[in-house]
Amino acid sequence: MTRRTAVCFAAALCLAGCSALPAFGPAAEAIDRSDLENPARDGATLPFRVIDVTAATLPPASKATASFPAAFRNQGFKATDELIGIGDELEIRIWEVAEDGLFASGGNRMTSLPVRVSNSGRITVPYANAVEARGLTVDQLRSVLLERYRGQAIEPEIAVKILSTEARSVTVLGEVASPGRIPVPPRGLRLLDLLAQAGGPKHLPWEVEVSLQRQGLSASLPLSDIQDSAANNIVVLPGDTVIFSHKPRRFAVYGGVSRPSNIEIPAKEADLAYLLAEAGGLDDQVARVQSVFVFRPASGGGIAMAYRFDFSRPDALLLARSFRLAPGDIVYVASAGGADFRKFVTTILSPLLGTANSTSRLRD
Repeated sequence: MTRRTAVCFAAALCLAGCSALPAFGPAAEAIDRSDLENPARDGATLPFRVIDVTAATLPPASKATASFPAAFRNQGFKATDELIGIGDELEIRIWEVAEDGLFASGGNRMTSLPVRVSNSGRITVPYANAVEARGLTVDQLRSVLLERYRGQAIEPEIAVKILSTEARSVTVLGEVASPGRIPVPPRGLRLLDLLAQAGGPKHLPWEVEVSLQRQGLSASLPLSDIQDSAANNIVVLPGDTVIFSHKPRRFAVYGGVSRPSNIEIPAKEADLAYLLAEAGGLDDQVARVQSVFVFRPASGGGIAMAYRFDFSRPDALLLARSFRLAPGDIVYVASAGGADFRKFVTTILSPLLGTANSTSRLRD
């Protein structure tokens, strides 16, 4: 096969070859045709709206802070007396006016009875049999015992004290220095105070998600939103479970960049310019600089957006620096019109020409 024959053969396959080559993604024209406001859009594609980003259309940086549900935010410190629960260790002290009474003996008028609340919620004390203690305050249990000992002890006086309780703790799990069960006051403890007792987070606040579980309810917030809003520094109650999870922010970058990948940004304010720099910048052999898209999924019943940047504009870098990325954003750089042809020449035509040259040299 002569060199001319090889070139003609390759040229004949040019159109078929271009269509068979792998592509980075959709062409910019295909994205335009899929715009929600384009009359020619294909109804089978997911709806989204294309917005050309300029100084006038640049979306404002969101200053909104998410909040815990009202059921959590409205929980204040408990002002009522603590209730006795299963597994609690109690101390019951009984005094009698006589030296020889039901409990008093040998000149000792006070008797101390250590008891534990059973799984059924009861305690067993001498001469009173089983007493239902779960759900009572110490004053209520004292009144029950006084009634039980009426007519048995000699003018008794009783004091009840909770020594320790399994329920007076919060379970802390996840990415903190000291996870485990942390005791809290009966009235409760603020969430950030609990975090301090657990030794603090292992990661940056905007990379930590805090989940609170309480009596079948659960809610999650970034730690940064808790730090920024006093209303989110809610009261944690005994029996709660708090989980600190590491949620690094990653943004997918596809298409005509030097290093397409899923990139983690360790900064609190993530912007497009930073992300493109981490991806190695636009590939000047492939990228269509007028068609850099940021796809943002729909949220809250809204419409998905495709923000288009034209990097041939003199203020493009300033716009990219001011564009704040949101969780879930996907960046896609469309390929230039001649990129597919250059890829064809490199992938198919050059090897054929190289083969033709080798054959010609062998024949000579």
